[in-house]
Amino acid sequence: MVTMKIKESSSKIKYLHALIIFAFSAVVLTAMRLFQIKTSIDASTGFYTKTGFPVIFFYALLFISCLLLAVMSFVSEDSKNVSLNKKSTAMFAATLVFSFFVFFNGASSFIRSIAATGETQVTTTVFKSLMTSGAIPLFLQSVFAVLSGIFFVELSFSFKKGDGSASSHRIAALMPVGWISCRLLHLFVSKISFMRVSDLFLELIMCAFMVLFFMALAQVSSNVYSTDSRWRLAGFGLPAALISTVISVSRLIFTIISKETYINENHPFNIVDLAFSVFAVMLVVILMKNGGAVAEKEEKEIVS
Repeated sequence: MVTMKIKESSSKIKYLHALIIFAFSAVVLTAMRLFQIKTSIDASTGFYTKTGFPVIFFYALLFISCLLLAVMSFVSEDSKNVSLNKKSTAMFAATLVFSFFVFFNGASSFIRSIAATGETQVTTTVFKSLMTSGAIPLFLQSVFAVLSGIFFVELSFSFKKGDGSASSHRIAALMPVGWISCRLLHLFVSKISFMRVSDLFLELIMCAFMVLFFMALAQVSSNVYSTDSRWRLAGFGLPAALISTVISVSRLIFTIISKETYINENHPFNIVDLAFSVFAVMLVVILMKNGGAVAEKEEKEIVS
């Protein structure tokens, strides 16, 4: 009961404040990540060569930032205004571009699954061998990526028309959840320490937030329990975008400088992660611009 009173109750906390914290955290954490890659991470293994206060401070700031973004979205009255039935040319373009990179991810995942199948060493069962080699998770990821790309194309045209037409595709709306869940599964079958390899650890956290974000996106776009989940678009989308920005920008910079020297071959720059950051942040900006239209509509419905 207390939770219901706190949820979406504060008129002082705005999405704009969350975006400011996101921007500040992204700049500071990216700078710290660049320093880590340059001085404290062995590119050949992905392990830290040295730890200490800078590493602890990095993770502490990341944790506090993600927590703040989630809590602020939960209590902000702006969450009452969340609706995807909005016409936006910018969001149409961003979603369409994101769908292209999702399709690209599907193709690359399929190619990697074929390669992993060729490298599979048959042990007790073929299924177990294909699972541990990553062939099955990558193949499923490619399938869900293609289906997700189709959904994002539909969502982009929904933003172009502003008619909420994506709400009629409830099954398709769940495909991004399957896509990232398969990616998460592929990360978990990695035969290496999740904690000692910072790239893997950060990707696991990022994918966990992305699954929650895409689940909320499916609910809001389909109008299924959307009132309960609408705050999660910003609450989980911004933390996912924050981590994605930090790892993507740092990897992109060092890929340009010297990929062989600084980038672990198992965790290269992934353009779909950077595209996701742009998509998620722009979505929050568009939601913030909805004003009080949705809240006013709800109030009128309650009164009537």
